[in-house]
Amino acid sequence: MTLTGQIGLGSQIAAGSSPLTPLLTNAVLVGGIYNLDYESAVVVTNDIDKRRAGGIPKNGFLLAAGPQRPMEPIAMPLDEDEVILLRVRSVADLPNQLDLVAIRMEAMRDAYEKGEPPASEAISDRLTQKNMQYSAFRCDVLGTFYPDTLAGHNFVQWGADIDTVYSASRYFVYSPSPEALSYIASYPQRNEDEVANNKTPDLIPIGVVRYSATRRRAIERGYDKCPVKVRVTDFISRKTAVFGMTRVGKSNTNKTIATAVFEHAAKTKRPIGQLIFDPQGEYASVNKQDNTGLRLLGLGTELVKIYTMRPDSDNDQEYPLAINFYNTKQLPLVWELILDALSEENTSYANAFKSAKIFEPERGDFTAGTTGDREYWGAVDDAHKGCLAFYATLSKAGFISGASHRFSVRFKMAKAMREKLLQDCPDVFSDVNTKTGACKVDSPGQAKQIVRWISDRLTEETAGTLDSRYGGIDFNSWRNCTPFNAIREVFDESRGTVVINKIRRLSDFHDPAATGEVSDLVWDDLVAGRLVIIDLSVGSQEVSKMLSERLVFRLLDKASERFRRNQDNVPIQIMVEEAHNLFDRAKLGKSSVSDDPWVRLAKEAAKYDIGLIYATQEVSSVDQRILSNTSNWIVAHLNSDVETRELSHYYDYSIFASDIRSAEDRGYVRMKTFSGKYIVPTQVAKFDHAMINRARVAAGLPEVDGQGQVVAP
Repeated sequence: MTLTGQIGLGSQIAAGSSPLTPLLTNAVLVGGIYNLDYESAVVVTNDIDKRRAGGIPKNGFLLAAGPQRPMEPIAMPLDEDEVILLRVRSVADLPNQLDLVAIRMEAMRDAYEKGEPPASEAISDRLTQKNMQYSAFRCDVLGTFYPDTLAGHNFVQWGADIDTVYSASRYFVYSPSPEALSYIASYPQRNEDEVANNKTPDLIPIGVVRYSATRRRAIERGYDKCPVKVRVTDFISRKTAVFGMTRVGKSNTNKTIATAVFEHAAKTKRPIGQLIFDPQGEYASVNKQDNTGLRLLGLGTELVKIYTMRPDSDNDQEYPLAINFYNTKQLPLVWELILDALSEENTSYANAFKSAKIFEPERGDFTAGTTGDREYWGAVDDAHKGCLAFYATLSKAGFISGASHRFSVRFKMAKAMREKLLQDCPDVFSDVNTKTGACKVDSPGQAKQIVRWISDRLTEETAGTLDSRYGGIDFNSWRNCTPFNAIREVFDESRGTVVINKIRRLSDFHDPAATGEVSDLVWDDLVAGRLVIIDLSVGSQEVSKMLSERLVFRLLDKASERFRRNQDNVPIQIMVEEAHNLFDRAKLGKSSVSDDPWVRLAKEAAKYDIGLIYATQEVSSVDQRILSNTSNWIVAHLNSDVETRELSHYYDYSIFASDIRSAEDRGYVRMKTFSGKYIVPTQVAKFDHAMINRARVAAGLPEVDGQGQVVAP
């Protein structure tokens, strides 16, 4: 879709004697108000004027004003120096409606019987024909445009109501010109501060005005080319909802917004990090149909990074998303991921596993003196044994190991036990200190062998079937080690397989070649102002949800830490596709802000300059605390009255509910932005190479061609 430029109406407003004059210039008179209150108006019109105006669609904008000579070109002053903005709601009955219906019925009956047009003189006289053409519309009163002056500049001010009700018959009603309609749909093109300081905001044409699915008359009138411009800053550090069924243009809208933010950051020289959670891989990939994609914004640079489970080693934009579960430095993260995966498991052996103390304790948690020292070092030994069993369980669960990160786990074992173990499993461990019994394993496979051997001996001893050659071994230090045995039960699968099976599901998130903590890497990228895409198309939904939540928690914690240190905020935009898979009002029984990262994001992120854009087909799946803190609403087709009823709680979307359910056109949305004063029906522009190249040029980069290749300057 091609967007035409604004034809200078903003400049006309600034230069004219009254800023209201351009709003009514070239407007088409369509009728007058005969009944008015503070919230609605009834407009009388006729078929001739409706045809001349290109039709009067439902939800169309109309302007009401009081010129002294309505049939002449508009000239100020008006009776009242104001213009009332109306929105067509429905048809209305005229006072003589019953008579009109009777006349029309008779005319149609006669026309049907005689085979003549109803408007012919053979059916009715001219006066009757004229009367039959009159009808009425019920309109909502959206507010009032009125003139103001700021710092010597003319300014169209807005009030979201009317401040008095005069006799209704003094207001004539007009269909605005295409230029005025674009101004109305994009209002305010400058706010009061910008007018006072003579500044121009960064506006992007997000689409064109679209009142209805049927566009024949809009095309004839030129309304199909009226740009709708929005402020890029409306989407920065605020919450934006993009609602709609699958394949109605949510992703297209999100790509347009992300590209606009990228371009805005380049223009203003202010880094703005963007983080996109991509469940289908459509943002991380180039669209094969038109060869467009967000990754092209950073082609040949480090401005766009893609974290994926299966990175292409030959692509310098792709990085591993997974972590190495065998990186012992990442043990706290790995343990936390596993506890999250097991959060709903409440069997005794699952609870024992989750309570296992596999981390070295703090010395301060024990009493001072010799007794405290002994208890402390005993707890350290137990933690090491539990840690050994944990890595053995990962190995048994199928987590493959690699050589990219050195693995080493230490533990203590009595001499007699060490000797017998090495006889059965040669070279399975190495000694660190023979006097203290300190040993270490250098691979998860060795840990599995050791734990398997110890577990078998303990089982045999309990059953009374222990081979005599192990008779001199004291197994009590292992039998009485609570962390070891809590994890051993999962390792052995003696009490069930649920826990180890849930651990297996996390293998998608394991990469033996990965280094570092993903959230730290992503944070550094966002601080640098990069666009980061998290490709969640590979792996289970459970892992995707867990990863997303953890990333958001970590980013919020880091932003909060900067805030407490009185450091400048890092502006960040977080975009979530298929948000119904991540947002859930009953998710795991969570209800508090601290337990739900998305609610916390909605509640706290504004003070950190973190924005959220979430796209979903299920309004009802989004926590009400998130919806109540949402500033921008972009709503495409929804097929359920359950969803439109939920949507109807916000602004005046109840008016659009039936249209949202019926019109399935891609990119056809009803949009309310933070700065916008009312909902604007909009056809969102198609994301294309022109948008990509405009953003790349703003960033000082060469353009890309239709094949996704950098064009030589």
